[in-house]
Amino acid sequence: MKSLVLHGKNSSPEKIQWLIKPLLQFGDVEAPPFEYEVKEGIERAMKYDFDLVAGHSRGGLIALIVGALKGKSVIAVSAPSDRRKQREYLSMFPEGAVQHSIYKDLLKLPEEEFDYYPLKYANMIRKALLIHGEKDEIVLKDHSVLMCEEIKKYGGDCELHIIPGMRHSPIGQQYSLIWDVITKWVKEKVLSS
Repeated sequence: MKSLVLHGKNSSPEKIQWLIKPLLQFGDVEAPPFEYEVKEGIERAMKYDFDLVAGHSRGGLIALIVGALKGKSVIAVSAPSDRRKQREYLSMFPEGAVQHSIYKDLLKLPEEEFDYYPLKYANMIRKALLIHGEKDEIVLKDHSVLMCEEIKKYGGDCELHIIPGMRHSPIGQQYSLIWDVITKWVKEKVLSS
């Protein structure tokens, strides 16, 4: 099995080893440096050959769309499902907050960037594993809850895991929990079909 793994904004492949390593047990994993906005990120990711695409944060958002367009299995961690709702949420934070600086970055993007969001592609997603931190302070867990509901509504197979105590990115013992969730899902949902 070939996997493509995409990191989030201002991140790197080194910072998402917790997402890469569980997939290595199933075959080749490509995890390129991926500092692209969503529209360009989708175009670039579409050129890769993979059986499964995974991503964290903005990488997860891109993974969901590319997985839908290519008809491949997807793992998305802490991914926004609606970019305009995400922007609105981040706008409520005061100057100096991490969320406010992300909001200011989003304001610099052309409006068409916000036309690319996973909920729009939910009807095309066949198999998805969504993982979200219960205490995510950057992307509310509601994004993954709604995304999973939409995928199921259109007949897709979606499994959602809300990780207790996890914020936007996992730490410490949350790594092994994510490893177990990914391993079980890949064995039961991806490799068995």
